[in-house]
Amino acid sequence: MAGLDGWSLITYTREASMGKPLKIFFVTDVHGSNVCYRKFLNALKVYNVDVGILLGDLTGKVLIPLVEKAGGGWETTLMGTHTEAPTQEDLDKLKKTIEMMGYYWVHQTPDEFASFRDDPAKVDALFKQLMLQRLKEWIALADERLAGTPFKVYMAPGNDDHFEVDKVIEDSAAIVNCNNRNVLLGDHEMITFCWANPTPWNTPREKPDEELEPMLEELVATVKDKSNAIFNFHAPPYGYALDLAPELNKDLVQAADHKIHVGSRAVAKMIEKYQPLLGLHGHIHESRGAQKSKRTLLINPGSEYSEGILKGAVIVLEKGKVKDYVFTSG
Repeated sequence: MAGLDGWSLITYTREASMGKPLKIFFVTDVHGSNVCYRKFLNALKVYNVDVGILLGDLTGKVLIPLVEKAGGGWETTLMGTHTEAPTQEDLDKLKKTIEMMGYYWVHQTPDEFASFRDDPAKVDALFKQLMLQRLKEWIALADERLAGTPFKVYMAPGNDDHFEVDKVIEDSAAIVNCNNRNVLLGDHEMITFCWANPTPWNTPREKPDEELEPMLEELVATVKDKSNAIFNFHAPPYGYALDLAPELNKDLVQAADHKIHVGSRAVAKMIEKYQPLLGLHGHIHESRGAQKSKRTLLINPGSEYSEGILKGAVIVLEKGKVKDYVFTSG
């Protein structure tokens, strides 16, 4: 069943269920989408998994001002289009759309809007405040929903996430911040690494591959049984089908129908050198897929967070092998 899409296509053989396999639901790059995050929590029960893994990027990238109009109502620019909300009902619908897309919103008067527009530092401070506020709401929701359930949930930031994100996850009663740690999933050690090689956007957690390599080596050294391990690395390995992204010109505009490899050479070196059982990756939203690197199965579930579509992968581990996997979308 590997490679199928859909919420209702998860089935397991009698042999697999008798062997008590470890079922993992893996998702990455929800980028602040309220809809995708709630779907992630709901999917744990829908798929009847043992473990949920949400690997960064967790937070959004855009702040939308909802500006009061003199004659009543609100206006803004959303996705390059002038948008108006004449009534409170229209405004509520607009807010839900903004939150689904992973964006943040704020009410402003015309004077406040002008003040913020002319002061990038004020915008940055407000953005960070709203970003952390939503993440705290997510953690509170998880603590409520997961209490008393058998699900084990692990979360880590990605290269886009500010360093304050780690503390918010740490405060959760139900979710484990697995960033830069070795945690045990059944019989499998899982190490998690959130940094990425350089991007055109100068994100908070990126470094050249020559600096990432010793950081990765230090983390891998904590693993006792590398052949049975899970490498949960946000950046995909360079040169594989999982790291293909549209080429950008100097103005950061996509080149038509031309993709290039943009993954991490340091991550590729770790995968090829140590050959873990499973590599879990994200970062490149367009490169959903699975590929083998010798004995290692590499998976990138992809992301369509801005459409409110949760893409993921359910992976079954049994007796030291990847028994099965299926891509999900819903």
